[in-house]
Amino acid sequence: MVPPTEKAGCVTVLVFLMFEVDSVKKTILTGIQALFFIATIQSCSTDFDINSDNLDTPIVYCILNTADSFQYLRLQKTYLIDQAALEFPPHPDSMVFPGEVVVSLERWQNNEVKETIRFNPTTEIQKDTGFFPTDKHLLYKASARILPKQLYRLYIYLGSKEKVLYAETTTLGSLTVVDPMPLPIRKISLYEGANYTCRWQPVEKAGVYQVVVRFKYLETLGGVTSEKTLIWPQGFSNPGSNIEYLSKDVSGARFMHVLEESLVSKAGIERLAVGLDFQILSGGVELKYYVESTAPSEGALMEKPVYSNVTNGIGLFSSMAEVNISNLFLSSVTLDSMAYGRYTRGLGFLDHTGDRDSTNELKY
Repeated sequence: MVPPTEKAGCVTVLVFLMFEVDSVKKTILTGIQALFFIATIQSCSTDFDINSDNLDTPIVYCILNTADSFQYLRLQKTYLIDQAALEFPPHPDSMVFPGEVVVSLERWQNNEVKETIRFNPTTEIQKDTGFFPTDKHLLYKASARILPKQLYRLYIYLGSKEKVLYAETTTLGSLTVVDPMPLPIRKISLYEGANYTCRWQPVEKAGVYQVVVRFKYLETLGGVTSEKTLIWPQGFSNPGSNIEYLSKDVSGARFMHVLEESLVSKAGIERLAVGLDFQILSGGVELKYYVESTAPSEGALMEKPVYSNVTNGIGLFSSMAEVNISNLFLSSVTLDSMAYGRYTRGLGFLDHTGDRDSTNELKY
């Protein structure tokens, strides 16, 4: 959680939204995992009108995913608290709108509505624990396949405010991956001195990309073996202009550091690397603008307005596409580096022979 800004004689309006783009968890971003994020918007002014209607401004986040059969939307509102109240979490009801809420999505083509999709409330997804309440973690869910390169318009009717929120976006085209290819004989080298480069073709109307690496392994301790996955999102990439291919380098040295930082060394533990999955995500231009607007400012005193494309509210309505390349094997050198390398030798990884010689040590 980002701490609230302390300014003399003012109150702070806090908007806390949580959403993930992890399609495995079936939650919304990610953002972009993330597309994927916790968004914290702070607003404070010495001439703030404490009776303003904007104290319960609607906040909407929805990222349509063409690769998923379910779509999710997050709807909350701002609320007013003073600095002293930050010691206690707010009541769950203070973060949601009472009364009738109608969420609908329309697909338009040739100036006609071709499909209408209704979102219904759900509490099936648990919110992470923290300062803000985890009960009544309300989302809106629709069972729908989103078509590529289509105009979608979002309408939200709030009965308590007699207001309709509106936003629109054009969904992305298909994402074509050049590397890695899902070949059974292909092995990935990722260790100190060996990086791996992902390549893909640009997607029409995409504004931002992200590569997510999933490292899968088996962990055995006390005779009990369990399947584990380490999710390692890479930084965002911008599409550039007039280029045939886009790429992202995945650092082998950083991969070893991530293993060291993320996994616990225990006596008697044994780990067997299973392989890697690559997930390449593309996000709409709206998501690009949002990411840029929430990035840290270069100067400490500089403030940037947070991007929003929601009429009669604030928030983000955009789309994403994703491609998953699963079950890629690691090279023998990578496995040996994990077993005997200077950063990971204490983590109990087996080498490429499926064994472990504690006297071995890689020389650098």
